[in-house]
Amino acid sequence: MRKHWTHRLKEEMEKIKKERDEYRNLYLRALADHENYRKRIESEWKKAVDFANERLIYDLLPVLDNFERALKAMKNASDVDSIRKGVEMIYKSLLDTLKKEGLTPFDSKGEKFDPRLHEAISVVETEETEPGVVVEEFQRGYKFKDKLLRPAKVTVSKEPVRAKEDPTKGGM
Repeated sequence: MRKHWTHRLKEEMEKIKKERDEYRNLYLRALADHENYRKRIESEWKKAVDFANERLIYDLLPVLDNFERALKAMKNASDVDSIRKGVEMIYKSLLDTLKKEGLTPFDSKGEKFDPRLHEAISVVETEETEPGVVVEEFQRGYKFKDKLLRPAKVTVSKEPVRAKEDPTKGGM
């Protein structure tokens, strides 16, 4: 009888080992499938980003062409006003292309200082505006698709410090 139990236990053990090996193989296949999936998604993402960059670069080529023409024209040009107008046209073309992609510049001068949009690089005492107002913009801020891309670098107003009166002098 003892032999019978040992034989059954060995059979049961073999069955369990076989199941274990099957599950292990399934696990290893699933792991390999997941790794292949991750690599494929990563590759597709890189291709999508590259394609988006390619389209942006293509849209910027006319701006680059205009800069080349302007540089050639500046070699022989004596009319500063026409050069300025040409550079303004190139700037507008570049800005329009970037706006089409989702870039939005924002003006800060005269606005209430907002630490989410502005980086204060200096403070100036003034009575001309209320405290906490942007009085000068050194570098324009930009949003990209409603997300802050770069804060504006600004000067912010503050209330002038007045000389405090000495309570021991004058008065009662």
